[in-house]
Amino acid sequence: MPVTLPPGLEYQRLIVQLQHGQEGALKALYDALAGVTYRVCLRMLVSPEDAEEVLQDTFLRLEAQAGRYDPARGTVQTFVLTIAHHLCLERLRARRARPQAQDGAFDDPAFDLPAPSPPRDPLDQALLGTALRSLPDTDRLLLEDMFFGGYTHAELTARTGLPLGTVKSRLRRALLNLRGRMTP
Repeated sequence: MPVTLPPGLEYQRLIVQLQHGQEGALKALYDALAGVTYRVCLRMLVSPEDAEEVLQDTFLRLEAQAGRYDPARGTVQTFVLTIAHHLCLERLRARRARPQAQDGAFDDPAFDLPAPSPPRDPLDQALLGTALRSLPDTDRLLLEDMFFGGYTHAELTARTGLPLGTVKSRLRRALLNLRGRMTP
């Protein structure tokens, strides 16, 4: 009977294999983490097309940067989601820097094809939703704007009128609160 490793240990084994150039490791990591990574990208970017592009870019970057993974700094899943988050922020900032196409710019029906989305894990959604709802409204909104909206601390200060130090401390407190609720 084959031994089944817990997901965290399996991901660590796969990233070590990826670091050593073993074939199939990237595909296995993609198969395991693409769903949650896509959901984060879609939440941040809204556009399924942009989310899919960032998802692919995330795993290409993971392959290139697998050697930078340090288990002392977090899990493999956290490493992958951090890469995705940074790529989403880059895309959001690029959107703000250049004008977007007007509605109706693509009237060709070929552009209306829906993009398939990976299945959603209802347990992950329920845990995150419960953890977010447990935060005070101000902290939750700051966290959502920073993480999903791509706003910097300075931009959040300008948007809310709160002092920079207050924004930073509220975000830190919210993240610690979420971590406490999400970890077993």
